[in-house]
Amino acid sequence: MFSTDLKTKYPETTKFLTNAILKNKLANSYIFVGKEPEEMLHLVINLAKILNCQKNKNQIGSACDECLNCKWLEKKEHPHALIIVNPDPENKKEQIKIDIIRELLADLNTTSDYFRIVFFGNSNLNSLPAESCNLLLKTVEETPGRTLFIFANASKDDILPTIVSRSQLIHLNKNYDSINKMLKKNSVIPDENELMDIFPVDNFSAVNKAKKTLDSIQKEEIKLNDYLTFIASSKYDEYKHKNQKKYCFLYKNLSKAYLKYKSFMQPKIVMEDLFLDMVNKMT
Repeated sequence: MFSTDLKTKYPETTKFLTNAILKNKLANSYIFVGKEPEEMLHLVINLAKILNCQKNKNQIGSACDECLNCKWLEKKEHPHALIIVNPDPENKKEQIKIDIIRELLADLNTTSDYFRIVFFGNSNLNSLPAESCNLLLKTVEETPGRTLFIFANASKDDILPTIVSRSQLIHLNKNYDSINKMLKKNSVIPDENELMDIFPVDNFSAVNKAKKTLDSIQKEEIKLNDYLTFIASSKYDEYKHKNQKKYCFLYKNLSKAYLKYKSFMQPKIVMEDLFLDMVNKMT
């Protein structure tokens, strides 16, 4: 659905957004955290194309890149589908003028045939004046239909806490070649049977096991990435000789779970996806 280069660089993020689109479960607001603003904008434009491509009127799919909407979006010139909110260039704090927020609110209150994406790129939202803050928060809380807010920055600390609490946070990590990078960090986790049993027998037990395991590691104040690291290293010794195939698919799914965690997906979703992938692969 997303372009090949984006799927290669950000496999988990594009998969996550693709599933949300297909299931009609896009959130009203997302926060993209990353150090490459041009690539974040590229992702936003690709998302806007998918949601507004004229080829996708009857069935959602990849953007055609040929229709008028796609061409406008590629040039960042679409009058309605992509609204890019920039800070005042004359303001040293990179604040957004209150008039811009008011104009945005008025535009969003009008009916549109397009799926509108409002993109705030690298703006210091944490220093907005109180009036701008209140108006922006009201707009996000009462998002009109077929409208999506995306706030992008190098750090979520520059995004208003009230916006963060109402948004899904996605960290744009590029794809890792191997889970070995995270195995370099030594982690100690209690050796309990419940935590070590990574292979559920069916989907029902997979969901239950995901909940119990997450409850256990949170109770012990164990970070999810430390748990994944521990399972990867401990199961390697157990399977490296007697069942390499089993370890290979375990390794692959732990890698996927790790990338999801680093993308700031909800731990509940990460764990459920992990255990469901394990049982579905094994059956």
